[in-house]
Amino acid sequence: MMNGVREASLDPARGIEGGEADLEDSPGSDRTAWATTGLGILGALAMTSCCILPLVLVSFGVTGVFIAQLGALYEYKWITFSLSAAFLGYGFWKAYRPIPAVACADGSCARPMNRTVMRAILWIATAIVAVAVLFPYVSPYILTF
Repeated sequence: MMNGVREASLDPARGIEGGEADLEDSPGSDRTAWATTGLGILGALAMTSCCILPLVLVSFGVTGVFIAQLGALYEYKWITFSLSAAFLGYGFWKAYRPIPAVACADGSCARPMNRTVMRAILWIATAIVAVAVLFPYVSPYILTF
């Protein structure tokens, strides 16, 4: 212990000692990264609820009064954008940050999690959010064809 801060021990006989911070950074705790990825996808779907989702539902033949009510969500567009951006940003941080060497000292990184799928999902969700943000500005030009 140095200046009140616990240091992680890399001695294989004793294992990793260092408290919750080391366990939180271990590859086995990537459940939070997947949860954040899921929240990013939900945020992307929330972004589409006012503008793109009604158009998609009508194109699939789904009709009803509730589709017109989805337009009322347009005033919350920037709130859902802020939440989506926060979730996507945290998801990208979890997906692209390097795994600390301390977390791999006990051999738990012998089979690391495949982050390629997580990264692809995050990029798709980012594209959906970008389309949802730009759609109200681009739709007049698309609808004139």
